[in-house]
Amino acid sequence: MRELRGYVGKCRKHGGRVPEGRLDFSAPLNPLGPPEVIKRLILEEVSKGAYGRYPDYEYNRLREAISEFYDIEADQVVPLNGASEALYLLVLALSPDALVVFEPTFGDHRCLSEALGLRTASVLYFESGLSYELPTSVLRGVSASSGEGALVLLSNPNNPTGAILSVKKLEEVLELFENSVVVVDEAYLELCYSCDTAGALRLAKNYENLVVLRSLTKTYAVPGLRIGFLYTSNTKLASVIENLRPPWNVNSIAERVFSTALREYAGELRSFISLSRDVIKFEGEYLSDRLRSLGLTVYTSSVPYVLVRHENITTSEVMKVLTQVGIYIRDASTYPGLTPYHARISVRLRDENDVLISAYREVLQSAHLRED
Repeated sequence: MRELRGYVGKCRKHGGRVPEGRLDFSAPLNPLGPPEVIKRLILEEVSKGAYGRYPDYEYNRLREAISEFYDIEADQVVPLNGASEALYLLVLALSPDALVVFEPTFGDHRCLSEALGLRTASVLYFESGLSYELPTSVLRGVSASSGEGALVLLSNPNNPTGAILSVKKLEEVLELFENSVVVVDEAYLELCYSCDTAGALRLAKNYENLVVLRSLTKTYAVPGLRIGFLYTSNTKLASVIENLRPPWNVNSIAERVFSTALREYAGELRSFISLSRDVIKFEGEYLSDRLRSLGLTVYTSSVPYVLVRHENITTSEVMKVLTQVGIYIRDASTYPGLTPYHARISVRLRDENDVLISAYREVLQSAHLRED
């Protein structure tokens, strides 16, 4: 057997591994849950036995539906089994010399860099008051040292900090890394109440080094269906990725449901997204204010999660108590640039948010009593 190129170990750390019946604040999704039209279409496809038939391995209807809904070119869309699949396809397609990762962010790149022995450079957001920002000076230095052929990865809005890069800043990144492929993961963009929902898609026609990722899983709260897409105006790159994509990577139910929903119920879905953003704003501000009143540092966020920092008690200590009462949050200490005192907490609806706040109050009061 040939020697493996790099270290292979357990590298994945995600939210969502929560026993049924517990309150999951660890995996951010749309707090409203799936829209009624999506739930109805799922039941219809199940009743018709869609699970007993292969999906169209070219996904022509799904591509056209995505194209119409987002006003983009169908032949530059690559259907995905959730946005996370794109990273593996891009590494396979490009064989990059290095990864340049804006961190903290979604961590599956570490699995690839360890397994393949890829050189990785981190660009760390820096803390500025109650938000995180991206330093232009550091960007210039990394772009100069990374050379050509790098794969640049960033999430916008950033997961887990909630930081948002403006279109102007994204253009700056694209121009600084003009000889590399820049991947902008917009998994939470449609749920961001202070963002332009067009996002980086509006830049794609002007930058062939741009790849945009979207997650329908997050927007419509259907993580079990696993569906998203990749978009680039670089037709050669889109073609290579399409050829590398597994032929049935999106299951039949997800394919049929979203092929119909995005075309025939576009207005209903757009209204749902608008309502979702309003709810996330209302509940996110409520949750942030209540957690701050308990003495936690809560960073500014316009998405369905907030980054918090505990004082004088680690996140693991907090989680030990919360899980005993059936509440799960995300330990953010595994993200580069964050500490054992950081946690990511999803925004849910009022009743559930109040349960979390009440439990947090008891945890922190107990911690203070122990200190006294």
